Amino acid sequence: MKIKHLFLLVVFLGLTNIFNIAYSQISISNVAEIAKIKTGTLFVAMKDPNSVKDKEYVDVFIKNWTFSKVECVKYTDIEKNISPNNSFLTIGASSSGIESVAGNSADNSKTNVFLELWTTNGNFVYNPAKRKHFNLNDKIQIARLELFTDNFASSSPSMLYKMDFDAKGHIKNWGAGIITNYIQTLISFLDKGQEHALNSEIINKQEVQKLNAQTLFVPDYVLTKFNKSTGDETQKMEEKELFADYKLSYKLTSLSDLNAKILNEKSPFYYLIYIKSGNDKYVNVVNSATGEMTYSAFTSQSYNLKSGDLKDLQKAVQKK
Repeated sequence: MKIKHLFLLVVFLGLTNIFNIAYSQISISNVAEIAKIKTGTLFVAMKDPNSVKDKEYVDVFIKNWTFSKVECVKYTDIEKNISPNNSFLTIGASSSGIESVAGNSADNSKTNVFLELWTTNGNFVYNPAKRKHFNLNDKIQIARLELFTDNFASSSPSMLYKMDFDAKGHIKNWGAGIITNYIQTLISFLDKGQEHALNSEIINKQEVQKLNAQTLFVPDYVLTKFNKSTGDETQKMEEKELFADYKLSYKLTSLSDLNAKILNEKSPFYYLIYIKSGNDKYVNVVNSATGEMTYSAFTSQSYNLKSGDLKDLQKAVQKK
């Protein structure tokens, strides 16, 4: 499969709902397909599952994906594995205009990049002799999970398919630990078998109130200040200013240390994940042991984490 077709297959898989962007970090749809894919195999697509850098991620999926059989394959192997009961996890992208997804627009704030779980309607049959490619109209999206990409990846999502699965740091809410929790969360939604948009707040009072006595771990990328006009991400916010209204215990940590802590810490803890996806912002608190989002807040037309977001979180923690 040539790289041009790979770009069309993987990137533009996410463009079928170009004017219907879900306002949530995780959405579940087409639930009638869930029972079907449970009997098949999930194919997780990456550049090269046999590479040294991707081994950690392959191990994460093999260990934690219990919903169905699972295999990690190259992007170029997607079409040969398409069948009615199989499902696929790929990186997709959508935008208010195709040009910005292709990297030809300066306004990258309108581009959303996400993990997409999808299956097919059974119309496509792989035949290498005929070289007939998969028709995107035959794709059925089941789940979508928003990703926080930097300006480089937002302007050129296709570059992610040329990288190892670690994305070389171009995705913020990423890493073996965080993906482990995402797998847990996704499986829990699939087990429920209900459509889910998450366009309203999530507050598990019993869980989130534990932050009155426990430390909230916060990845230090939250200090990044995004300039919508220029796409510049070199400026940083002052920690004291950002956390001025959060009087509870917290600890800034590097993304690599956070991922290691999720994988190695036996006792559950809570950590914050901030996501900028297109014009939208998500602030989540995650249970490291279960992957459950104990708190989730959404704001449209917002590009940076603000002290008010943390103030709202503290109110939820302290609410009787």
